[in-house]
Amino acid sequence: MNSTVRVRFGNHSLCMDCYNTVMAEELGLELPQLPKTFVADDVNGVKHIFEVERQITGTAILLTAHERWEQGYEFAVDGELDDDQHKLFKQLIEKTTRGLSETYLETGKFPTDEPYTYVKQNHLKGVLTYDSINSEAPLVIIDGKPYTWDEVGRMLQAFEGFQVKMVMKDLADELE
Repeated sequence: MNSTVRVRFGNHSLCMDCYNTVMAEELGLELPQLPKTFVADDVNGVKHIFEVERQITGTAILLTAHERWEQGYEFAVDGELDDDQHKLFKQLIEKTTRGLSETYLETGKFPTDEPYTYVKQNHLKGVLTYDSINSEAPLVIIDGKPYTWDEVGRMLQAFEGFQVKMVMKDLADELE
């Protein structure tokens, strides 16, 4: 993943690893070797492979874990420039493990054999991402799977008359 992500740096377009090397030199930081991937099990025992991306900004270090296929699970942690990056990596694995420990959707079939998906326990968590098919509305990644805004709306129809609370948090922040 690091080799395909491009970052604008002045008049140049750099891969993420090259960008991080330049930023580390500018800021006088060490770039310790971190694993590029890790595996974590979800609540059902299914293994998920995550690719790790590190980004050094002028004020922070961001580590992001992207599931190895497009539009899957995604988790992130951030820290200060002088934080131990191995500890940040460990925090990323712990956050990923917590994120995989609960599911928010359940599937089933009606007596007519038609499938349905519903929201368990009256709440869900997900990540908004770009929908290349419909740029007018985001995709919502829930339980590691992409759902269109219309699909999420259909799942929420069962809650007609209920109150709703939406909270937007940066990917690196904890979502209670």
